[in-house]
Amino acid sequence: MTHTRMLKRIALLLVLSAPALAWAFVKYSRIVAPTFNGVTCDGTICVEEPNRFSEAKELYRQALAQVSKKLVTLNKPPLTVFCSTRACYQSFGGGMERAATIFDLGIIIAPESWVPYLVEHEFIHMAQAQELGAIRMHFMPLWFIEGMPFFISEPPDYDLPDYARPFVAKYSEWERRIGRGQVWREASKL
Repeated sequence: MTHTRMLKRIALLLVLSAPALAWAFVKYSRIVAPTFNGVTCDGTICVEEPNRFSEAKELYRQALAQVSKKLVTLNKPPLTVFCSTRACYQSFGGGMERAATIFDLGIIIAPESWVPYLVEHEFIHMAQAQELGAIRMHFMPLWFIEGMPFFISEPPDYDLPDYARPFVAKYSEWERRIGRGQVWREASKL
């Protein structure tokens, strides 16, 4: 076998095995096919425990409505996985945070985060990805990326993390100055 032919076979093997390798080592990639990771889905809502579908659907509906009312209508309702256990959450790549938005691919909700303002917070991240671009939003200042969802979703004071307080203060001052109707236009200048 020639050297070139062997390199082509290796390249083909790598291309063919890439999805399996991503599934095994990049847990966030599991959001693209959540049912293969042990959850049950109905459209864009997935749950670890099927008997909790109605609860998840209501949280989803509320978050979608609030983000539309307060900011912008999401063009594509986000795939959202509601985990009932930490094992489920970690199997999708979650860590010690309470929820995560994975680019514009979807959202994972940890078991303790089944509350309206936390689901809304993640939907605001999806709005950021929609309006700014999924990659670009990760290069925006943290006070904007985290300050906006914490400020707009209005968590109770006891559930606003200390690290987020300066982000909320800076974001709220910035929004007050420019007006909520201008946030996307002005954010593109940050």
